[in-house]
Amino acid sequence: MMENDAVLAEALWRAICYASVCQLHLRDNVLLSQPLTAEHVKERPSGHWGTVPGTAFALTHLALAAGALDGEVGLVPLLGAGHAGVVQLSASWVTGELGRLRPEFGPDAGGLRRLSRAFPNVEGMGAEVTPALPAGAFLGGRLGGCLPFAQGAALDAPGRVVVPVIGDGECETATTASAWLAHGDLTGAAVLPVVHVNGFRMGGPSLLGRLDDVRLRAYFAGIGWRAVIVHVTAGSQAEHAAFHAALWDALEATVAGRPTALVLRCVKGWTGPVALGGQTLIGTAALHKTPLTNPRADAQQLSQLDDWLASYRPSQLFDTRGRSRGPLAEAVARVRWCALPRAGSATPDAPRVPKAASFTSAVTGTVRTRRLPSPQPRRTGLQSSS
Repeated sequence: MMENDAVLAEALWRAICYASVCQLHLRDNVLLSQPLTAEHVKERPSGHWGTVPGTAFALTHLALAAGALDGEVGLVPLLGAGHAGVVQLSASWVTGELGRLRPEFGPDAGGLRRLSRAFPNVEGMGAEVTPALPAGAFLGGRLGGCLPFAQGAALDAPGRVVVPVIGDGECETATTASAWLAHGDLTGAAVLPVVHVNGFRMGGPSLLGRLDDVRLRAYFAGIGWRAVIVHVTAGSQAEHAAFHAALWDALEATVAGRPTALVLRCVKGWTGPVALGGQTLIGTAALHKTPLTNPRADAQQLSQLDDWLASYRPSQLFDTRGRSRGPLAEAVARVRWCALPRAGSATPDAPRVPKAASFTSAVTGTVRTRRLPSPQPRRTGLQSSS
């Protein structure tokens, strides 16, 4: 990865995190062009924070990698956690996708102000992951379904690699656990899971989070997958470079038919408030949602919110109109969001399944149709940028 690529990834990730914090807390002054006051803050800030920095990290690299591939291989991200909706909205706002769909939320200060005021009740979208925006094809509604959905989607979309971004809490569900094992029988399903291990499921420590790297690799090896593990603690350019290299390694292995999972190990809620009122927050379940629930009336919380927002250095990301500038503008120009085929649209090399008389015969026919010979490992044209 060239040094400039790490700069671009770091800028895009910071912008997505910044827009997420704005949505959770602000109703005005979204560029911090004035000293932050109580009047700029929502009366009742709410929404999920703990998943934001890690999910934003993954989406940043997937969107940039898809742009670098330029259609050679379609890289389709899917969000497993419905409460990652704030990240999806932010990534779509930063890259301009949201503005193309809803012009009132264009990629400028006015668009971010209107989006922040609307959240969490964004008309027609809400606060959960939506299929109207990139990475939203898996509707969710429950934890655990994203990996098997990705496997089915990959079977139906030759020429694409489907990338489900799933949390360590999701990995404790029976549905996900079964899907790991079932993958060996799904010939031709190009799926590259990104496992976001921040150490927690809802309400307590996760099982995967308790494992060290050696045991985590052994766990995945035991169920037929190679695990590539990247530790991220601060979102530094060096960490972005390491994740970029790991992603391309995992992508090439996936295209060659070698099941590989990319594991992002991080601290829950990193870059958020470290403590509040003498209670440690960072790396605890307390950061599942925003801990700053009353900055409008609490001077300490308002000060912490100001520091939190300023830590992303928004003046380096946006000009006075709220348009992306510098490395962020270059990153946005490189981004590509890939999607699954629309329902009912046939892909040229997708086998057609005759109309079935029953659900059972439809499933049986589909399984038999998809049971093709195992592909031989092959070299691909995928190479890391240099």
